[in-house]
Amino acid sequence: MPDEKDIGEERYKITTRVTIIGAVVNFVLAVFKIIIGTIGHSHALIVDGIHSFSDLLSDALVVFAAKKGNEEPDEDHPYGHARIETAFAAVLGGILIAVGIGIVIDALEKLTSGNIVTPESMTIWVALLSVLSKEILYRYTLIYANRLNSPILKANAWHHRSDAISSIVVLVGIAGSMSGVPYLDAAAAVIVSMMIAKIGWSIAKESIEQLVDKGLDPEQVKSITQHISEIPGVSQMHMLRSRQMGADALLDVHIEVAPQLSVSEGHRISDEVSKELTEEFPDIAQVLVHIDPENDEANSSCSHLPLRKEVLTDLDQHWKEVEYSKFIEEVTLHYLDGKVSVQIIMPLSILSTIDDPAILAKKFNTLIKNLDYIYSLEVLYR
Repeated sequence: MPDEKDIGEERYKITTRVTIIGAVVNFVLAVFKIIIGTIGHSHALIVDGIHSFSDLLSDALVVFAAKKGNEEPDEDHPYGHARIETAFAAVLGGILIAVGIGIVIDALEKLTSGNIVTPESMTIWVALLSVLSKEILYRYTLIYANRLNSPILKANAWHHRSDAISSIVVLVGIAGSMSGVPYLDAAAAVIVSMMIAKIGWSIAKESIEQLVDKGLDPEQVKSITQHISEIPGVSQMHMLRSRQMGADALLDVHIEVAPQLSVSEGHRISDEVSKELTEEFPDIAQVLVHIDPENDEANSSCSHLPLRKEVLTDLDQHWKEVEYSKFIEEVTLHYLDGKVSVQIIMPLSILSTIDDPAILAKKFNTLIKNLDYIYSLEVLYR
């Protein structure tokens, strides 16, 4: 099974390859659109070419974010660098919003200036080539974005789609101008630019929600909760917190187990919960399991109770007059519902010297009556 480092390197390689292919296409289209736009007298095509050059900046951001996001955890970033991808996805969302606003401004300038120039027919074919190329890039990038669950690749895929839409605006504008409807491109530009801005807003919003630790989808949380409840040893679950870090989901969960279980058995159950969840839900990378002997949200808190050292000191002081207290081998404390229950273990061998074990247990209990934080005491022999 590949380790996290190998997965991270493979993720970076795929992201880089997909992005570089997009960058090459963007560069070729940008040069082609500016040259043909200038020769063919299409201001819209020239602007679209400049827009394609700006996409190269986005591609550079994606490669940088993918490289930094897959770096190993370090002292300053113990959870890794995955959120760099999310942060850059938010930046790309902002770029899409800016592109949408920019097209609106350009369209309004055309409407108000009245400086309409009829482009030549060659520009239509370049605009059509741009639409097809960008749509292919969108679908190609989105395939890998979904496969890697990469927010930065997903944002870049939608950036390609927005470019295809802006090229459609150019295509409609050129066709409209050549058909005697000079203002058609400006009207279409306003509508489509609003679509681009909406896509940008959706990407930025989703990324910001991840950065501020929004929980996973409620349906997924419901499925996770159901799965936890079916794991042997889990009595119930009373708290589940989730968050997204890049492509990975992180969980904090409080589960209840039988209150008399040993620490080691409770730890074993927590390991099982973590293993089951990471195997059943591939996007879950880490599960922090807190073991509770009871529902600490519903029962009285035990945080005010003394710790073991103080409890044993209190017990020793109250039992010092009991001769058999020196034979106590082990003391187990159970902190439940705001009280402490005590179990003491004594050797079986002393039973031959005791007339009535019940009287001894009663004596132990009588002597600690004034310890109000003690709920019960049980004497066991082994």
